[in-house]
Amino acid sequence: MTKPSLRTATGLAVCAAAWVLAAFIIAVVGMLRPVPSWLLWPAAVGSVGTAIAACRVAAAGGKGPVRLLWRRFSIACALLLAGIGVQIVSQAVLGAALRPMSPITAALFAIAAGYAMLAVFRLPTARGSWRTTLATFLDVAIVGVAAAVVLTHFLVRTTPDGSGSPITAALLVTVVLVASSTIVMVLKVGVTGAAPVLAPALWALAPTGLLGPVAWLLRPALDPWPHLSGAVIALPIAGLLFTLAAWVQTRTVASEPRPATRRISLVPYIAVAVVVILLITVTLRTGFLPPRLAGGSVALTVLVMIRQLAALLDNSVLLDRMEDQAQHDELTGLPNRRLFTTTLAERTAPTTVAVCDLDGFAALNDQLGDDVGDILLRAAAERVAAVTGGAVVVARLLGDEFGVLMPGIDADLAETLVDAFRTPLRVDDRVLLVTVTSGVATGAGEAVPDLLRRAELALQAAKYTGADRAREHTSALDATAQHHAELAAGLRRGLERGEFKLLYQPIVELPSGSVAAVEALIRWQPNDQPVISPAEFIPVAEHSGLIIDLGAWIIDTACADAAAWQLRYGTAGPLVSINVSARQLLDPDLPGMVADALSRHGLTPDRITIEITETAVFAGGAAMETVRELRELGVGVALDDFGTGHSSLTLLRTCPVTTLKVDKSFIDDLNGTAEQEAIASSLSTIAATLGLRAVAEGVETQDQADRLHALGYRYAQGFHFSRPIPAPDIDALLNAPVLTA
Repeated sequence: MTKPSLRTATGLAVCAAAWVLAAFIIAVVGMLRPVPSWLLWPAAVGSVGTAIAACRVAAAGGKGPVRLLWRRFSIACALLLAGIGVQIVSQAVLGAALRPMSPITAALFAIAAGYAMLAVFRLPTARGSWRTTLATFLDVAIVGVAAAVVLTHFLVRTTPDGSGSPITAALLVTVVLVASSTIVMVLKVGVTGAAPVLAPALWALAPTGLLGPVAWLLRPALDPWPHLSGAVIALPIAGLLFTLAAWVQTRTVASEPRPATRRISLVPYIAVAVVVILLITVTLRTGFLPPRLAGGSVALTVLVMIRQLAALLDNSVLLDRMEDQAQHDELTGLPNRRLFTTTLAERTAPTTVAVCDLDGFAALNDQLGDDVGDILLRAAAERVAAVTGGAVVVARLLGDEFGVLMPGIDADLAETLVDAFRTPLRVDDRVLLVTVTSGVATGAGEAVPDLLRRAELALQAAKYTGADRAREHTSALDATAQHHAELAAGLRRGLERGEFKLLYQPIVELPSGSVAAVEALIRWQPNDQPVISPAEFIPVAEHSGLIIDLGAWIIDTACADAAAWQLRYGTAGPLVSINVSARQLLDPDLPGMVADALSRHGLTPDRITIEITETAVFAGGAAMETVRELRELGVGVALDDFGTGHSSLTLLRTCPVTTLKVDKSFIDDLNGTAEQEAIASSLSTIAATLGLRAVAEGVETQDQADRLHALGYRYAQGFHFSRPIPAPDIDALLNAPVLTA
């Protein structure tokens, strides 16, 4: 709907209000001095004519049922206008003798009211379940019976005795139709919820239904004034209400659509409350209930009882459904952790519990998107269920972790799950090879409820050794878990107490042996205790999340040392390589952390190289994006242990690396057969072709150093040149280069 249409509707609403004001002024003047009996009807013409124009504007801006309803409303208003025209002509000819209105006018008014009611009745209603349909039908019946009771009582109380003329009968029919049209509007909007976009306008139009009964009540009081009748007073107001409703409709369409919400309808409760008030009032005034009211109250009571019974049954079904949803995973339909643990707690017979999760799922989800990730989880759930068969409970425990509860003892269940995922999964039009890591625990009697904890402990132990593994729980794992928990607590204390330090292993230039760079390596020596190996505490830091804080300390300390070397030696100082874990690469704050450290210590970015592993970035996603952001800072990027991970050659094309660190396993085979040296030689050639620096790791002998130089390597690292040493000792090496002989 355009703004000009809204302005037009607003102008018409103002015009209709002006016609009502004019009608009021004319009515008051006519009560003070004699005027023609037809004088007030032109104001009704103006108001209803304005309503026709407003309905056409609302119809032009709507679509489907909205447009059709307002077209039908414009026809209903046109019928009213025709009736007014007949009345004006009749009263101009016959004068006051034609009061309150001609039969033709009454017929046209009745047809208009009936047509408007039919237009609302034919609004489409959304289909629901049979329970929803039954509830709606009962609500409609309750409102209908309540309205019939009230309307019947009103007409009986206000109709004069012996009034059986055709005009009176026509007026009664019109009053009933006008009131019924309002009831239909209320039912459609307040009970069935038909056409939500029409609801505000129909609520605005609903008071029109009261005009008929009010006009009927005013009829005796208006007899002294020939120019006044209930109809001639009600019609300008009806035109105004139609115009205002059309304006509301135009404004609703022009505004932002609101999301549909399901709520409880108060209309049936209000209808019952009105009838109760009526019954109490009549009883207090007369001392008894007339048969018509008593019968209506009985019918209403029966309907309310049936409605409440239906609501109770519906609530019971809803509670059962909610209970089922509370115990099942919405995405996969599998039992959730709650139902899994409840079922496990009830077991005492020999039982096996296995848990598995998808390797690298977070990276895949970032790379492929949440929708594909959801499909992958459903495919994985089907694979787990298909492998284990129908005698077990398969649950989605958390995220990408699945649990299997199997009667009996089967220590190979974890291995079975791992083997099952060696076949690729079909995800939409993709075929993905996604491996799992799994843990299993078995037991009977009192040990059964604890099997899930033990199986998850075995899963974590399998993760420590790498992906695509299976591990069975043993008593030693409990001690290991306790040790890891204590180690994690010690790591936190160690960071607070300053128990960590950095050592640096030189990376030398061949054949001179001069120090070109150093690799920062962390060491931990708790107070008054032996040094703890990084191989022991780094996996614990990874698993506990402490690697983020520990990594931040390493980056800051290494940058401080690198800045000191840059200040002392300038560009002749060593480059510093800093190892970053896979967990750190998933931290979106890592590039900012590196940038802050560089700025804080006044270090140029090209003096730092960030070392990553192939497995950390092979799936792309957030980790690869972090690497790209690091490279944009100007720091170097090195692939550590190159040649042993995933898709090495593909990574050279997709990952913005500057250095390849060739794994020690290729260096150990040097000086053997030509085939053994072929890989080391090829990697050197690839690096040179791509303009990358190749560093040979794990050099332990002079023969290896000489052979590496002959194969084209210009940089090497290993115990042959130096073990990791403190930063001050690096200064000594810079002043007296390491010899290769």
